[in-house]
Amino acid sequence: MKFGIDIGHNCPPDIGAKGIKFEDNLNLDVGNKVIAKLKALGHQVVLCKPTKVDTVEESLSKRCTIANTAHVDIFVSIHFNCFNGQANGTEVYAISEVGKKIAKSVLDEITKLGFKNRGIKDGSKLFVLKNTNMPAILIEGCFIDSPKDMKLYNAEETANAIVKGLTNS
Repeated sequence: MKFGIDIGHNCPPDIGAKGIKFEDNLNLDVGNKVIAKLKALGHQVVLCKPTKVDTVEESLSKRCTIANTAHVDIFVSIHFNCFNGQANGTEVYAISEVGKKIAKSVLDEITKLGFKNRGIKDGSKLFVLKNTNMPAILIEGCFIDSPKDMKLYNAEETANAIVKGLTNS
């Protein structure tokens, strides 16, 4: 299987949210672990994060172009949520039916770590899901401004859960 892994944000001016922790740091940590684990299982992985952009729109567009040009089988965008310090849990966005099945599998694995299941969400308004040519999901691992979620958060366990959900292994 050929996975396109998008380590969310991490390309100024496209930067992630700030809470108890910084989204960019968590995206990078979990994303790199997911990539290594998928490769160790024999999968091909394409990093879909651009290195230099001038705008957030360009960052989003380049992520899609990388995935589409590489003809990946599944596109996975890794993110963490931030709201008001009170919300918590994990949600995964998808559009297609295949994407929703993948999203459910990943969501089920992450919530086994103790995070609240916030469900599969409609990703039809998300640029990277609308503009990729393959089944695509966007994971919001947990809330970086939630003390409850940050107490549960472990990068290694989160990466393992994502990989297990993606590969059913």
